[in-house]
Amino acid sequence: MQLPGYGWKFIDLAALGNNRVRSYLLTLLCVILAPMASLGAVLGTLLFAATQHWVSPAVGTTGIVVTAFGAVVVAGLTLAWGVARLHRRPWLSLVATDLRLDWRRLAIGAGVEGVLVAVLLYLTHLTSGTPLRVPSTLPLPGLALVMLLIPLQAASEEMLFRGYLTQALGRIVRNRAVIAAGVGLAFGAMHFNAYGSLTIPYLFTLSAIYSVVTLRDERLELTIGAHAAMNWLAVGASDVLARRAEIQLSWAALAALLVHGLLFYLLTRLLVRRFCEDGPALDAATPRE
Repeated sequence: MQLPGYGWKFIDLAALGNNRVRSYLLTLLCVILAPMASLGAVLGTLLFAATQHWVSPAVGTTGIVVTAFGAVVVAGLTLAWGVARLHRRPWLSLVATDLRLDWRRLAIGAGVEGVLVAVLLYLTHLTSGTPLRVPSTLPLPGLALVMLLIPLQAASEEMLFRGYLTQALGRIVRNRAVIAAGVGLAFGAMHFNAYGSLTIPYLFTLSAIYSVVTLRDERLELTIGAHAAMNWLAVGASDVLARRAEIQLSWAALAALLVHGLLFYLLTRLLVRRFCEDGPALDAATPRE
């Protein structure tokens, strides 16, 4: 029975396919092992090349960074394969109820997030005096490749957390808040202590904001666009790759995130209503157990 309220059509897209436990276990195992294998192979090659003095330290660093982003993309491609082959449902069921990609929503999510993050960086510059742009430590070709990989990396993470994991938890728990909390904990735990002791609370909050936006819109494109724009500016405008060790999240950053999230939700809702027409959503089919 369809429960009242938004989000359930998206969550129940899992019912379009096979939901046996072994399908989830095999898919997740493939998602974990495939990027690990690709990451290990490339890093091993780079290490060997460095010991033979075939590559410079700069090229080696670039290769490591590009490989790290590429491994996430491999995970996303593996997830799409697992959903199609092991769950036997369209991989686009991880993205939207009408099983199509809405480029306007992608543009809205990226545009709104880009403006909000740019304003935040400028305000941080005014209040703290930190530079608006720190020159990247990556050579230009490597930086360009990372920037090209970022949309695929963002889509991969959103499909895994706000898509696959949200829909999987929806087969067990029929409470959207609990589902969003579970996804948020997993998303925060993936980054662990990367930005200090508030890393998990901060990323849990960010994930919760993205989950609300996803469920309210019944699709992922807004958050894919936002995730990509955030990472573009993080890498290109603040050089997080070089400054990661020195970045420590504060309670002020967490409070700013809440305001940021509210503005993102309101602005994207307004723009979606103005520029996007919802296609016919597919009701979830009877689960194949």
